[in-house]
Amino acid sequence: MSFEIEVKAHVAEDILDDVKKVLDEYPTSKSQGRINKFDLYWSHSDDGEPIFRTRRELTKEGPQVLFTAKPSKDKTVDGIEKNTELEYTSADNQWDNILNFCNGIGLKICRVKWKKGYHYHVYFNSFDIHVELLDVRYLGWFVEMEIVVSDDINQVVEDNAKTALRDFLKVLGIEEDAIESKGYNKMLKAIGHDKG
Repeated sequence: MSFEIEVKAHVAEDILDDVKKVLDEYPTSKSQGRINKFDLYWSHSDDGEPIFRTRRELTKEGPQVLFTAKPSKDKTVDGIEKNTELEYTSADNQWDNILNFCNGIGLKICRVKWKKGYHYHVYFNSFDIHVELLDVRYLGWFVEMEIVVSDDINQVVEDNAKTALRDFLKVLGIEEDAIESKGYNKMLKAIGHDKG
């Protein structure tokens, strides 16, 4: 099992092109191309807390379905998260079977989310950072960054990872006050778009 240290921040429309240019031209940045993600969150009721997520996504290797559960999720006041995630993938041609299975065992879709944009791997301050520049439907543009660390993480590594994420936000020209501490699902629910 591994941990993800991650942060997301709003990207104002007037700096969007500049942020993308930095990601395209930063010396250790490697573009992974475009991404398109459609997320369904499953629960025991229409308005319950999500148990897991099914994500239909387009990758370099082609379309796939990603299953994700987060058995532990810690968010600090500065908006940086530390998560454990359980994940596996399925072939995209199983999508209808997945929906039938989840519905068939009585689960309900409690949240819906669409994201599209670009993603990169950037080596920065001794960390491989996965960076996504995303247009989240109904919410606008965000940059999401995560560092995956092993399960034997210590406080020094965790603190250094958090510092690297904050410092790379500065490289992108994004101020710390743009960091968003709320999850997308809560933001979408607040504006009445938690189900699309």
